[in-house]
Amino acid sequence: MLVIDQHALHERILFEQLRGRIRAGQLEVQRLLIPEPIDLPAEQAALVLEAADALHELGLEVSDFGGNTILLSSYPTLLGRKPPHEILRGVIDHLLTQERPPTKEAMLHLLMATMACKAAVKAGDKLSADEIAYLLHLREMAEDSHHCPHGRPTSLLFSRQELDKQFRRT
Repeated sequence: MLVIDQHALHERILFEQLRGRIRAGQLEVQRLLIPEPIDLPAEQAALVLEAADALHELGLEVSDFGGNTILLSSYPTLLGRKPPHEILRGVIDHLLTQERPPTKEAMLHLLMATMACKAAVKAGDKLSADEIAYLLHLREMAEDSHHCPHGRPTSLLFSRQELDKQFRRT
């Protein structure tokens, strides 16, 4: 019996799609008609502005709006399921947990993983049969369908013997 973690699998698929598009220079970006102002504590606003180049490479265009407010002007269309400010806030939360600023390559990996995580379906979300079938189809095309970008398994395989053991059958 194969048990799949839909969130971890979708996160892996989004991560690989995002990484592939960035490497190929084909990341589709949605510009916001009206840039979204986001009020942040001073430390967070400074952190976002320091990471602006890396964020821009990921399709998140941010700029200083004055005070502790930043403007979010674009986001990757690949992550369109979630509101853009939620994606950015997830990235900010992750950056705040870092003890020291990561290298640019490490930052891009962390940001892509965080963006994919925030945009992926959640563990309790109800998926239609078509959505499940499509997710399983994409699983077959993933480079590493066994782990999410954070290292968690996307599925667990239980053999008949393991199930019999759990039910105390021998």
